Amino acid sequence: MLTPCPPDLRDLHTHYLTEAHMKAVTSYLVLPICLLTTQLQAQNFKSYVPVNIRKAYEKGTRSWDGKPGSKYWQNRSEYAIQAEFLPAKKLVRGSENITYYNSSPDTLRELYVRLYPDIYRKGNPRDAQIDPADVTDGVDLVNLTIEGREIDLDGELSPAIRTGTNLRITLVKPLAPGRVLHTSVRWREILPHISTIRTGAYTDSSFFVGYWYPQVAVYDDIDGWDRFNYTGTQEFYNDFNSFDVQITVPDNYMVWATGVLLNPEEVLPGKILERYQTALSSDTVVHVVTAADYYALRPMKSTGTTIWKYRAEHVPDFAFASCKHYLWDAVSIVVDPASERRTLVGAIYPEDSPDFRQVAQIAREILRLYSTRVPGVPFPYPRLTAFNSARSGGMEFPMMVNDGSSTRRSRTVSLTAHETAHSYFPFYMGVNERKYAWMDEGWAVELTYDIDVALCPDSVATSPGITAARYSETAGSEFDMPLLVPSVELTGSAYRRASYDRPAVAYALLREYLGEEVFGKALRQYIERWNGKHPLPYDFFFTFNEVAGEDLGWFWRPWFHDFGFPDLSIKDVHTAGDSTLIVVEKTGTMPVPIALTVTYENGTKETLRRSMGVWKSGETTVKFRIRGKSVKVDLGGENIPDVNKEDNTWPNSSRR
Repeated sequence: MLTPCPPDLRDLHTHYLTEAHMKAVTSYLVLPICLLTTQLQAQNFKSYVPVNIRKAYEKGTRSWDGKPGSKYWQNRSEYAIQAEFLPAKKLVRGSENITYYNSSPDTLRELYVRLYPDIYRKGNPRDAQIDPADVTDGVDLVNLTIEGREIDLDGELSPAIRTGTNLRITLVKPLAPGRVLHTSVRWREILPHISTIRTGAYTDSSFFVGYWYPQVAVYDDIDGWDRFNYTGTQEFYNDFNSFDVQITVPDNYMVWATGVLLNPEEVLPGKILERYQTALSSDTVVHVVTAADYYALRPMKSTGTTIWKYRAEHVPDFAFASCKHYLWDAVSIVVDPASERRTLVGAIYPEDSPDFRQVAQIAREILRLYSTRVPGVPFPYPRLTAFNSARSGGMEFPMMVNDGSSTRRSRTVSLTAHETAHSYFPFYMGVNERKYAWMDEGWAVELTYDIDVALCPDSVATSPGITAARYSETAGSEFDMPLLVPSVELTGSAYRRASYDRPAVAYALLREYLGEEVFGKALRQYIERWNGKHPLPYDFFFTFNEVAGEDLGWFWRPWFHDFGFPDLSIKDVHTAGDSTLIVVEKTGTMPVPIALTVTYENGTKETLRRSMGVWKSGETTVKFRIRGKSVKVDLGGENIPDVNKEDNTWPNSSRR
């Protein structure tokens, strides 16, 4: 789309031309240049699309305007899982029936099944060392059948090959387009208790179980089967599936899980059931399970087992937590006033937790803010449960978060907000986090800013300024990777920088440039188009281009595609008569806004700002002419990244 030159380009000339001259320049010079620049950007930006991804747009599964193509498709599975959890042995054993739907136009001759617990299998690759006590023989596959035919898992001619955390199965009968495949698996696994990578035993009686069941990998329109191994860093890329799960535990253990509890009247005794039912419609926190309940209502020693039944629809994964002494708070909130749909929010924590007594209410406020402000999309799920792992950091799963404790409320708020933001990215928006972790982690950082300001205005834990400062410390270094480098190729600090800091700074800058109204509209349009699907980076880019009404390639390329760094400097300050000319130079490669603080002879100060759009035409300097003599000029702002601040002041003795 061709658009007129935005006003901010004219800032270059504001102090030199009269209004009449400005109109003339705009009409006869600036506009044609901008139209030509936009045309070139529109042509060139497509050239940045890798050839394997370009094929999807050419085939029509994606479209150049950012919408799903007319031929878009994706596959899915239905899982019926019966699992038994034996806490004393840290053992999970289960059986599952998988119904896999091939909606692709391809005949599938293989089936890829993920065995996530094999990250603990002896000899398998991992991104970090694990304690020897947690090394196992991996998932014990007791039995595997496909269409009723048992698969030989151990013979020399077995059609099943186990590599890393993947099980590749050659199908005896290929799966044609539009057909369904039925698979059954029985398996056993031991949970880790020291090196708990997103799952495991946190005490002898508290457990979070994620990445635990044999799962059919994604087959998509870009790569076919997702063959990447899970090595501990990269996280989700799953289809949108349905789950019917029954979890058997000792009867003195409780279970919280992805989805809706189907049999509360069978597993919740007496007053606990009444409180749970009250919480379903309560706007104030209900203490569903208290410390006294474990003594008064449930035996301290198990005398039998209880089956907890959960169902979850159209979600990318399933996780559960189980313990016999954690407290349970719950409260609900209307997340969608139009339909009056409510979400039940829960907090599960030990009695001595320093902060989780506040988490149910905090999480409720977070859902309200996410649903009504940014992103401004009603929270998409009927449940959100926060489990207190008593360790640092956090981890997200659909309708579940697994968070450590903090002694600072601001940290509790930011961590809860961050992990809850993942309900939108990558769960509601099924991004390929294995390849593009910035498509969800970056948003989880950006969305948390608003929550911190709203709930902790006096002691925010996260802000655009904090992230910009952190990114500035290492931006442009050899470990600062372009965001389009697949995340599976990154580890350590390079992964952290490319997944969290750099994209969060980019989103914040884009938000400032577009303004709240346009940014919010573009984000909601992106979510509306791609929720329940698998968006690519270019689907995001093209959607924002369309809503913004301009090709943003001048921003996408340096911030997402290229090596580079953000850096502005004061190139020159010259006083003549009663005016001062200040020249700001873009010495880096990434566009950022300009903020100048000018101190005059009389001691007054003035702040001058320019949008980062001043760089879109390719200019490398911007001139400011001010009336009056300046005695000091400071360049930079709290939210503006800059790798070298030594050239951001004038006068600067280091230059003499």
